[in-house]
Amino acid sequence: MVGLFFAARSIAEIGTDVVVGAVSDRLRSRRTILVLTALFNAAGALCYTLLRDYYLLLLAGMVCFGLGGACFGQLFAYTRELADARGVDAPFFNGFLRSVTSLAWVVGPPLAFWVIADWSFTALYATTAALSLLAAALCGWGLPDPHKPGSPKSGSPKPGSAESGSAGATADEPAGPPASTKSGTEPPPGLLGMFRGLGLRTVLVLGVVVLLLGANSMYQIDIPLHITEELGMSPRFAGLLLGVSAALEVPLMVLAGVWADRVGKQRMMVAATVCATVFFGLLPLTDSRPLLLALQLLNAAWVAVALNIPVVVLQDSLPGRFGTASALYSSAFKAGMFLGGLAVGTVATWTGHRQVFWVCAGLTALAGVLALLLRAVPQPSSPEPVRTPAPTP
Repeated sequence: MVGLFFAARSIAEIGTDVVVGAVSDRLRSRRTILVLTALFNAAGALCYTLLRDYYLLLLAGMVCFGLGGACFGQLFAYTRELADARGVDAPFFNGFLRSVTSLAWVVGPPLAFWVIADWSFTALYATTAALSLLAAALCGWGLPDPHKPGSPKSGSPKPGSAESGSAGATADEPAGPPASTKSGTEPPPGLLGMFRGLGLRTVLVLGVVVLLLGANSMYQIDIPLHITEELGMSPRFAGLLLGVSAALEVPLMVLAGVWADRVGKQRMMVAATVCATVFFGLLPLTDSRPLLLALQLLNAAWVAVALNIPVVVLQDSLPGRFGTASALYSSAFKAGMFLGGLAVGTVATWTGHRQVFWVCAGLTALAGVLALLLRAVPQPSSPEPVRTPAPTP
């Protein structure tokens, strides 16, 4: 019943992410979507606080958190719009946001266990609802409007950035057009045409995300069991490994954003898959604490790229449709975690916890092949302007 609960919620979130993303591209202000999704998260947490019937909780989780989960992808779409409007490098800005997300994962779980231990689950969900309401208020009144008159537009990016022409292009990434929709161009297709224009490039990036996040999900589930049951170490050391990796990811995500335009986003994705494959290949052969801790630098390096760069590549592949691109990334992210969670139990049951990491190495190696194929696919062109017939004299 617990498995059904999380599976149903994940499926609902994946579906609503794409729908909300397509609808959001046709709205003037994405802050409206952010406020609504935060309010749905608050409503879901309140339902968890008050309800005690399993099926009512299942329905509330699918509806409220299914719609509220779209906030994750919409934050990346808003970040890209704001970065283009302010003339800031999108990979750097996105990397900074991802580093804050990682920091939240370092702080959030221990805080949650402390609330449960000292009070109750009811107090935990009530706190979650209050934080979601605070997030809705910040989205509504605290976030700047990227489309405010007088702000610099994406057509005039910061010199040296990837969008500024050939000066910011790398060898494997020719400079593309600005990714935002300007006046006079065809508007985003919206809900009915949400999958229009999804070419091979988009499919390859989504495949890389699903494989990498599937491997990461399998690792996070299996490493505590491997540490405690097969290596005979304490649960505290398993928690230390996860905490060290999360702490290292924070600065590395910012650095990945800084280097993205210099090195090339596609090259960084290939390098991340190589680091991941080496990490998972060495992990089953390592039995000492110092070596396991040292390997976390490789782990943090590939995760920092995987959680940052692909969403920018997707946004570049769908010019003017940041909401759809970010929602597709968010859905692929959750699909990878969902499939990884299903696979790890089967592999561990049949072969043991150590062999799970070999499967992870195979998934990341396959992701590397897709990332290499991505370099052969040309970047999309900008949306065609809407042509109006000339007036008859």
